[in-house]
Amino acid sequence: MKKVLIIVLTFAMMLMAFAGCNKEKTTEKEDVIVTFMNGEEELGKITVKAGEVLPKSEYEKFENQEGYVFDGWYATPTFLEVSKKDLTKDVFEENISLYGVFKSTEVSKDERKWYIVGASNLGGLAESAWAGSGVEESVRDKFRLQPTGNKTNEFEITIDLFEGDQFQIIYDWQWTGQKGYGCFTEIDETQMENGGGLGGSDDTSNVNVLISGNYTITLTTDPKNALMDTLVIKRNGDPLSEGVEKEEEPFVFTDKTGVMVKGSWVEDWSDIKELTRVNDSTEFAITMDLEADTEICFMVYEDGMDTGIVIKASHVVDENSKALITDNPNNVQISETGTYKFIVDPQAMTIKITK
Repeated sequence: MKKVLIIVLTFAMMLMAFAGCNKEKTTEKEDVIVTFMNGEEELGKITVKAGEVLPKSEYEKFENQEGYVFDGWYATPTFLEVSKKDLTKDVFEENISLYGVFKSTEVSKDERKWYIVGASNLGGLAESAWAGSGVEESVRDKFRLQPTGNKTNEFEITIDLFEGDQFQIIYDWQWTGQKGYGCFTEIDETQMENGGGLGGSDDTSNVNVLISGNYTITLTTDPKNALMDTLVIKRNGDPLSEGVEKEEEPFVFTDKTGVMVKGSWVEDWSDIKELTRVNDSTEFAITMDLEADTEICFMVYEDGMDTGIVIKASHVVDENSKALITDNPNNVQISETGTYKFIVDPQAMTIKITK
């Protein structure tokens, strides 16, 4: 009986081991879908087993676009350097989209004027007044990126930036096609952070300065394809100038003061509406039908000129008004769909909201 029992147990253990090995052998890796993009255009997909290198013959056809030179695949649509992929060795464990850099073989000269604009409590950037229309040409020139001469359409500026500064890069002193945090391919996140901003897109988000310093910003553009525009920012050392904290001067209200509003009810924020002055007060009002999550901000004008003063979420002070918006730290973002009345006081720098 003892012999029989030993034989039976041995046989059972062999069966279990065989079953375990067989299970391991029959377990297949999951399929992974890699989607190849050129901007918003899908070039094609490749299905491969998780953890396996993509066959070169499958993806190299996507790299040949007539009139363009291919310069790499990235896991981010803004081509962050840290997201660049080497498809000869990189593998993927889950579905992913890769974005190709396709540079035009004939890049036309960029005749636009590029500027850094923003706000500062300590440094000279405050003079740019967020590209206010009242800023004189001589002042604008302080913030203009200059051609480097190193290669086609490369522009550069070296400037002192201080902790708490906010900025973006624009052309021709207007806000069409501005370039914010998401457009930087090289940026040290210990020195700069995404500050949010118009449109809810990283590409148009403000850049917040975390560490004061003397910085060089380099911009390379392709007028035919804005997706190929790249920005790099590097810290050279401590600021060359001494930051001086400025006392905020009170806004001087006049009969020529006006308030405008723009927002995400149109994708590019291009629709600007004028508020109506309430009797002879310093308040301006507008009633608007808005969808939930619509973002808006108010701009102060003087005699038809943009002062660069922006009134936004931080200027919503009373609790009843705050209850109608989200906790967006930048723009006034509506919580629910409805009809809203906004009363803006540029003298007191406040916003009151009723629904």
